[in-house]
Amino acid sequence: MVKPEYIHKLIKEKGFNYWVIYNAEKQPVEAQTKAISGEESCAEFTNWYENMLSGTYTIKLFERNPYTTSGTLVRNIRSVNYDFTVNPTLREKSPLPPVPGDSGMGALGFNNNSLNPWVDRFLEVKETIAGLNVQLENNRLKEDYERRIREMEAAHAKELESKANAWEERIMAIASTVAPDLLKGFMQKPITGVETETETNTENMAQDAKARILNAVNKLIEKDPNFTENIEKLAKLVEKNPATYQQAVKMLNSFV
Repeated sequence: MVKPEYIHKLIKEKGFNYWVIYNAEKQPVEAQTKAISGEESCAEFTNWYENMLSGTYTIKLFERNPYTTSGTLVRNIRSVNYDFTVNPTLREKSPLPPVPGDSGMGALGFNNNSLNPWVDRFLEVKETIAGLNVQLENNRLKEDYERRIREMEAAHAKELESKANAWEERIMAIASTVAPDLLKGFMQKPITGVETETETNTENMAQDAKARILNAVNKLIEKDPNFTENIEKLAKLVEKNPATYQQAVKMLNSFV
């Protein structure tokens, strides 16, 4: 499918001054077989194009007249074929006629051809509405896609937070087994409505202990690939053999 401008270019620059136009049923509807210049041939094509109804056509261009004087088609002449479309909106060069009935009784004498511009306008508006509907649907799909992305991101963030909390709870559970005295502050709850300096200090100490534990655990996770197994073994040791655990702690203190 080509534009009329491309056909003009072939006629003017390539010398295809002769042409035959066929409709969708492959029937010839127009031909230029006169010995005229490229400019004149383009003018002939433009004049036909601007006065034709909308539809799809095929143009066959020739370098020389494809017909003999008797009207038979000459074989073996170089030619090219192209499909193109006549768009009715391109040939609306004059104002639309009045709507039948708006000009008094004289308007009753219209024929069917006088309605063609109004049909063209109706089809043009219909096409515009269809384009707007497509645009609205694309916007709706885009909004739905963005909403789903936000929901997925929120769900992912919630899952990460849940995993982080679960890991922290596991660490604190192991820590409470290994060093219960260090975490006693976590179990103390102030009396509702009464806040004392001792309670504030206790809460600060508990938070400081928690931060120290988590900081130490993070360092061990980074340096020790078997940290999970090692810390669980240490927790089992303090439960089953406290004395051996104390010896291990004393030995560890001698290294640090």
